[in-house]
Amino acid sequence: MSLSINPESTIGFTLKRTDKSTAPPTKSILTLTNNSQHEFYAFKVKTTQPRRYLVRPNQGLIKHGQSEEVTIILVDKEKQILLNEFEQIGPGAIESSKDKFLIQSKVVEEEFYESTKSNATAKEFADVLTTMWREAATDKAAISNKKLQVKHTVDTASLSTTTNNSSGGYGSVSAASDRIREGLSNSTGPGSEGLMPEQQFKDNANLRKKYDELVAFSVNLTAERDILNNALEQAKRDLNREMAARMSAEDSAVQAPSRSSTRSKSASDAEETKKAKSGFSFFQLLVIATVMFFVGRYVGAEGVIKAVTKGQDL
Repeated sequence: MSLSINPESTIGFTLKRTDKSTAPPTKSILTLTNNSQHEFYAFKVKTTQPRRYLVRPNQGLIKHGQSEEVTIILVDKEKQILLNEFEQIGPGAIESSKDKFLIQSKVVEEEFYESTKSNATAKEFADVLTTMWREAATDKAAISNKKLQVKHTVDTASLSTTTNNSSGGYGSVSAASDRIREGLSNSTGPGSEGLMPEQQFKDNANLRKKYDELVAFSVNLTAERDILNNALEQAKRDLNREMAARMSAEDSAVQAPSRSSTRSKSASDAEETKKAKSGFSFFQLLVIATVMFFVGRYVGAEGVIKAVTKGQDL
Protein backbone atom coordinates (compact mmCIF):
# COMPACT_ATOMS: atom_id res chain seq x y z
CA MET A 1 0.00 0.00 0.00
CA SER A 2 1.58 3.26 -1.16
CA LEU A 3 -0.62 5.39 1.10
CA SER A 4 1.02 5.57 4.53
CA ILE A 5 -0.89 6.50 7.68
CA ASN A 6 0.59 8.19 10.73
CA PRO A 7 -0.07 7.13 13.46
CA GLU A 8 -0.18 3.57 12.22
CA SER A 9 -2.32 1.78 14.80
CA THR A 10 -3.55 4.04 17.62
CA ILE A 11 -5.05 7.53 17.75
CA GLY A 12 -4.50 9.19 21.13
CA PHE A 13 -6.54 11.86 22.93
CA THR A 14 -5.50 13.53 26.19
CA LEU A 15 -8.52 14.42 28.31
CA LYS A 16 -8.30 17.53 30.50
CA ARG A 17 -10.87 19.25 32.67
CA THR A 18 -10.74 22.76 31.17
CA ASP A 19 -12.92 25.79 30.62
CA LYS A 20 -14.83 25.24 27.39
CA SER A 21 -14.92 28.95 26.49
CA THR A 22 -11.14 29.44 26.56
CA ALA A 23 -9.51 26.03 26.15
CA PRO A 24 -8.71 24.69 22.67
CA PRO A 25 -10.60 21.59 21.53
CA THR A 26 -9.23 18.15 22.25
CA LYS A 27 -7.97 16.83 18.94
CA SER A 28 -5.58 14.48 17.20
CA ILE A 29 -3.90 14.77 13.80
CA LEU A 30 -3.90 11.95 11.26
CA THR A 31 -1.38 12.32 8.41
CA LEU A 32 -1.93 10.49 5.11
CA THR A 33 1.00 10.40 2.66
CA ASN A 34 0.97 9.19 -0.95
CA ASN A 35 4.39 7.54 -1.39
CA SER A 36 3.76 6.33 -4.93
CA GLN A 37 5.50 7.70 -8.02
CA HIS A 38 2.57 8.16 -10.39
CA GLU A 39 -0.66 7.13 -8.65
CA PHE A 40 -3.51 9.25 -7.33
CA TYR A 41 -5.39 8.18 -4.21
CA ALA A 42 -8.84 8.88 -2.83
CA PHE A 43 -9.33 8.42 0.90
CA LYS A 44 -12.23 8.31 3.33
CA VAL A 45 -12.25 8.29 7.15
CA LYS A 46 -15.02 6.57 9.13
CA THR A 47 -15.56 6.08 12.86
CA THR A 48 -17.67 3.86 15.08
CA GLN A 49 -18.65 6.95 17.13
CA PRO A 50 -19.74 9.68 14.66
CA ARG A 51 -21.40 11.70 17.45
CA ARG A 52 -18.24 11.74 19.54
CA TYR A 53 -15.72 12.80 16.90
CA LEU A 54 -15.60 15.44 14.18
CA VAL A 55 -13.39 14.51 11.21
CA ARG A 56 -12.13 17.31 8.94
CA PRO A 57 -11.84 16.48 6.11
CA ASN A 58 -13.48 13.07 6.16
CA GLN A 59 -12.62 12.37 2.51
CA GLY A 60 -10.34 13.73 -0.18
CA LEU A 61 -7.78 13.17 -2.94
CA ILE A 62 -3.98 12.95 -2.63
CA LYS A 63 -1.53 13.32 -5.48
CA HIS A 64 1.66 11.23 -5.62
CA GLY A 65 4.37 12.61 -3.36
CA GLN A 66 1.93 14.73 -1.33
CA SER A 67 0.33 14.47 2.11
CA GLU A 68 -3.00 15.36 3.68
CA GLU A 69 -3.64 16.12 7.35
CA VAL A 70 -6.94 14.97 8.84
CA THR A 71 -7.99 16.67 12.08
CA ILE A 72 -10.06 14.55 14.47
CA ILE A 73 -11.78 16.59 17.19
CA LEU A 74 -13.28 15.07 20.33
CA VAL A 75 -16.62 16.78 21.03
CA ASP A 76 -16.45 18.61 24.37
CA LYS A 77 -19.71 17.13 25.64
CA GLU A 78 -18.42 13.61 25.01
CA LYS A 79 -15.12 14.50 26.66
CA GLN A 80 -16.93 15.58 29.81
CA ILE A 81 -18.84 12.28 29.83
CA LEU A 82 -15.58 10.34 29.59
CA LEU A 83 -14.04 12.39 32.41
CA ASN A 84 -17.08 11.84 34.63
CA GLU A 85 -16.91 8.10 34.01
CA PHE A 86 -13.21 8.16 34.85
CA GLU A 87 -13.89 9.95 38.14
CA GLN A 88 -16.76 7.64 39.09
CA ILE A 89 -15.47 4.26 37.91
CA GLY A 90 -11.74 4.74 37.56
CA PRO A 91 -9.20 4.09 34.79
CA GLY A 92 -11.14 1.03 33.63
CA ALA A 93 -13.85 3.31 32.24
CA ILE A 94 -11.60 4.58 29.46
CA GLU A 95 -9.16 1.70 29.11
CA SER A 96 -11.93 -0.48 27.71
CA SER A 97 -12.78 2.01 24.95
CA LYS A 98 -14.12 0.37 21.79
CA ASP A 99 -13.87 3.49 19.64
CA LYS A 100 -12.23 2.83 16.28
CA PHE A 101 -11.45 4.61 13.03
CA LEU A 102 -11.41 3.10 9.55
CA ILE A 103 -9.30 4.69 6.79
CA GLN A 104 -10.29 3.58 3.30
CA SER A 105 -8.19 4.35 0.23
CA LYS A 106 -8.48 3.67 -3.49
CA VAL A 107 -6.44 4.45 -6.60
CA VAL A 108 -8.21 6.82 -9.01
CA GLU A 109 -7.49 7.99 -12.53
CA GLU A 110 -5.49 11.17 -13.13
CA GLU A 111 -8.34 12.60 -15.20
CA PHE A 112 -10.75 12.10 -12.30
CA TYR A 113 -8.27 13.74 -9.92
CA GLU A 114 -7.67 16.77 -12.14
CA SER A 115 -11.32 17.39 -13.04
CA THR A 116 -12.51 17.01 -9.46
CA LYS A 117 -9.76 19.14 -7.95
CA SER A 118 -9.83 21.98 -10.47
CA ASN A 119 -13.46 22.36 -11.52
CA ALA A 120 -15.60 21.30 -8.58
CA THR A 121 -16.77 23.57 -5.77
CA ALA A 122 -16.57 22.35 -2.18
CA LYS A 123 -20.08 20.88 -2.30
CA GLU A 124 -19.59 19.39 -5.76
CA PHE A 125 -16.25 17.96 -4.62
CA ALA A 126 -17.94 16.18 -1.72
CA ASP A 127 -20.82 14.97 -3.91
CA VAL A 128 -18.45 13.58 -6.56
CA LEU A 129 -16.40 11.69 -3.98
CA THR A 130 -19.52 10.36 -2.26
CA THR A 131 -20.83 9.06 -5.58
CA MET A 132 -17.45 7.54 -6.40
CA TRP A 133 -17.29 5.67 -3.08
CA ARG A 134 -20.85 4.43 -3.49
CA GLU A 135 -20.05 3.02 -6.92
CA ALA A 136 -16.73 1.58 -5.70
CA ALA A 137 -18.51 -0.42 -2.98
CA THR A 138 -19.23 -3.14 -5.53
CA ASP A 139 -15.49 -3.66 -6.14
CA LYS A 140 -14.21 -4.31 -2.63
CA ALA A 141 -10.91 -5.71 -3.88
CA ALA A 142 -9.89 -2.25 -5.12
CA ILE A 143 -10.40 -0.64 -1.68
CA SER A 144 -7.73 -0.78 1.03
CA ASN A 145 -8.87 -0.65 4.67
CA LYS A 146 -6.85 0.32 7.73
CA LYS A 147 -8.29 0.23 11.26
CA LEU A 148 -7.00 2.43 14.08
CA GLN A 149 -7.79 1.99 17.77
CA VAL A 150 -8.59 5.00 19.97
CA LYS A 151 -6.75 5.51 23.25
CA HIS A 152 -7.86 8.05 25.85
CA THR A 153 -5.43 9.38 28.45
CA VAL A 154 -6.60 11.48 31.39
CA ASP A 155 -4.58 14.40 32.73
CA THR A 156 -5.37 13.78 36.40
CA ALA A 157 -3.81 17.08 37.45
CA SER A 158 -6.61 18.95 35.68
CA LEU A 159 -9.41 17.13 37.47
CA SER A 160 -11.34 19.19 39.97
CA THR A 161 -11.04 18.20 43.63
CA THR A 162 -14.07 20.17 44.79
CA THR A 163 -16.96 18.23 46.22
CA ASN A 164 -20.20 17.83 44.37
CA ASN A 165 -23.07 19.37 46.33
CA SER A 166 -25.60 17.32 44.39
CA SER A 167 -24.09 14.19 45.91
CA GLY A 168 -24.65 15.27 49.50
CA GLY A 169 -21.21 16.90 49.80
CA TYR A 170 -19.29 13.69 49.13
CA GLY A 171 -18.39 14.30 45.47
CA SER A 172 -18.51 11.26 43.21
CA VAL A 173 -19.35 7.96 44.87
CA SER A 174 -16.06 6.28 44.05
CA ALA A 175 -13.98 9.29 45.10
CA ALA A 176 -15.82 9.57 48.42
CA SER A 177 -15.45 5.85 49.03
CA ASP A 178 -11.73 6.09 48.38
CA ARG A 179 -11.40 8.97 50.82
CA ILE A 180 -13.34 7.11 53.50
CA ARG A 181 -11.31 3.94 53.03
CA GLU A 182 -8.16 6.03 53.23
CA GLY A 183 -9.43 7.57 56.46
CA LEU A 184 -10.19 4.16 57.91
CA SER A 185 -6.73 2.88 57.10
CA ASN A 186 -5.03 6.03 58.38
CA SER A 187 -6.94 5.94 61.64
CA THR A 188 -5.24 2.68 62.56
CA GLY A 189 -1.89 3.47 60.98
CA PRO A 190 1.24 5.10 62.29
CA GLY A 191 -0.43 8.51 62.46
CA SER A 192 -2.85 7.29 65.12
CA GLU A 193 -0.29 6.18 67.64
CA GLY A 194 -0.85 9.29 69.78
CA LEU A 195 -4.62 8.72 70.04
CA MET A 196 -6.31 6.95 72.89
CA PRO A 197 -8.10 3.67 72.04
CA GLU A 198 -11.46 5.26 72.85
CA GLN A 199 -10.75 8.13 70.43
CA GLN A 200 -9.67 5.73 67.70
CA PHE A 201 -12.82 3.69 68.16
CA LYS A 202 -14.96 6.83 68.02
CA ASP A 203 -13.25 8.06 64.83
CA ASN A 204 -13.63 4.67 63.18
CA ALA A 205 -17.30 4.57 64.11
CA ASN A 206 -17.88 8.02 62.63
CA LEU A 207 -16.13 7.08 59.41
CA ARG A 208 -18.09 3.85 59.10
CA LYS A 209 -21.30 5.77 59.70
CA LYS A 210 -20.43 8.20 56.91
CA TYR A 211 -19.58 5.31 54.63
CA ASP A 212 -22.94 3.65 55.35
CA GLU A 213 -24.71 6.94 54.67
CA LEU A 214 -22.88 7.24 51.38
CA VAL A 215 -23.86 3.72 50.33
CA ALA A 216 -27.48 4.38 51.29
CA PHE A 217 -27.42 7.63 49.33
CA SER A 218 -26.09 5.91 46.22
CA VAL A 219 -28.81 3.25 46.50
CA ASN A 220 -31.52 5.90 46.86
CA LEU A 221 -30.09 7.84 43.96
CA THR A 222 -30.21 4.76 41.75
CA ALA A 223 -33.80 4.07 42.79
CA GLU A 224 -34.84 7.65 42.05
CA ARG A 225 -33.18 7.43 38.65
CA ASP A 226 -35.16 4.28 37.83
CA ILE A 227 -38.39 5.92 39.00
CA LEU A 228 -37.76 8.98 36.84
CA ASN A 229 -36.96 6.81 33.83
CA ASN A 230 -40.19 4.86 34.29
CA ALA A 231 -42.18 8.08 34.70
CA LEU A 232 -40.60 9.46 31.55
CA GLU A 233 -41.49 6.36 29.55
CA GLN A 234 -45.06 6.46 30.85
CA ALA A 235 -45.35 10.14 29.93
CA LYS A 236 -44.11 9.37 26.43
CA ARG A 237 -46.69 6.61 26.02
CA ASP A 238 -49.49 8.89 27.29
CA LEU A 239 -48.38 11.64 24.92
CA ASN A 240 -48.36 9.26 21.97
CA ARG A 241 -51.87 8.04 22.82
CA GLU A 242 -53.12 11.62 23.20
CA MET A 243 -51.62 12.63 19.85
CA ALA A 244 -53.14 9.58 18.15
CA ALA A 245 -56.59 10.35 19.62
CA ARG A 246 -56.36 14.00 18.58
CA MET A 247 -55.33 13.10 15.04
CA SER A 248 -58.21 10.62 14.82
CA ALA A 249 -60.68 13.26 16.00
CA GLU A 250 -59.36 15.79 13.49
CA ASP A 251 -59.64 13.26 10.67
CA SER A 252 -63.25 12.50 11.66
CA ALA A 253 -64.10 16.21 11.74
CA VAL A 254 -62.65 16.71 8.27
CA GLN A 255 -64.39 13.67 6.79
CA ALA A 256 -67.87 14.49 8.24
CA PRO A 257 -68.59 17.57 6.02
CA SER A 258 -67.31 15.66 3.04
CA ARG A 259 -69.73 12.79 3.67
CA SER A 260 -72.62 15.27 4.20
CA SER A 261 -71.82 17.05 0.94
CA THR A 262 -71.67 13.73 -0.87
CA ARG A 263 -75.07 12.70 0.51
CA SER A 264 -76.64 16.07 -0.52
CA LYS A 265 -75.25 15.79 -4.01
CA SER A 266 -76.52 12.23 -4.33
CA ALA A 267 -80.01 13.29 -3.18
CA SER A 268 -80.07 16.16 -5.69
CA ASP A 269 -78.99 13.87 -8.51
CA ALA A 270 -81.67 11.36 -7.54
CA GLU A 271 -84.35 14.08 -7.53
CA GLU A 272 -83.35 15.28 -10.98
CA THR A 273 -83.34 11.71 -12.28
CA LYS A 274 -86.79 11.16 -10.79
CA LYS A 275 -88.12 14.30 -12.46
CA ALA A 276 -86.61 13.24 -15.77
CA LYS A 277 -88.34 9.86 -15.56
CA SER A 278 -91.75 11.24 -14.45
CA GLY A 279 -92.74 12.55 -17.98
CA PHE A 280 -93.52 16.08 -19.26
CA SER A 281 -93.62 18.97 -16.85
CA PHE A 282 -96.37 21.62 -16.83
CA PHE A 283 -94.17 24.10 -18.66
CA GLN A 284 -93.44 21.58 -21.38
CA LEU A 285 -97.18 20.85 -21.83
CA LEU A 286 -97.90 24.59 -22.05
CA VAL A 287 -95.31 25.07 -24.78
CA ILE A 288 -96.63 22.09 -26.74
CA ALA A 289 -100.23 23.38 -26.46
CA THR A 290 -99.22 26.84 -27.69
CA VAL A 291 -97.39 25.39 -30.67
CA MET A 292 -100.34 23.18 -31.56
CA PHE A 293 -102.68 26.17 -31.30
CA PHE A 294 -100.69 28.19 -33.81
CA VAL A 295 -100.35 25.19 -36.09
CA GLY A 296 -104.12 24.72 -36.00
CA ARG A 297 -104.70 28.37 -36.79
CA TYR A 298 -102.31 28.18 -39.69
CA VAL A 299 -103.91 25.03 -41.08
CA GLY A 300 -107.40 26.52 -40.71
CA ALA A 301 -106.44 29.72 -42.50
CA GLU A 302 -104.87 27.74 -45.32
CA GLY A 303 -108.09 25.75 -45.76
CA VAL A 304 -110.24 28.89 -45.97
CA ILE A 305 -107.98 30.42 -48.60
CA LYS A 306 -108.15 27.30 -50.73
CA ALA A 307 -111.95 27.19 -50.47
CA VAL A 308 -112.34 30.82 -51.55
CA THR A 309 -110.00 30.32 -54.46
CA LYS A 310 -111.90 27.26 -55.61
CA GLY A 311 -115.23 29.14 -55.45
CA GLN A 312 -113.91 31.90 -57.65
CA ASP A 313 -112.75 29.41 -60.21
CA LEU A 314 -116.24 27.99 -60.44
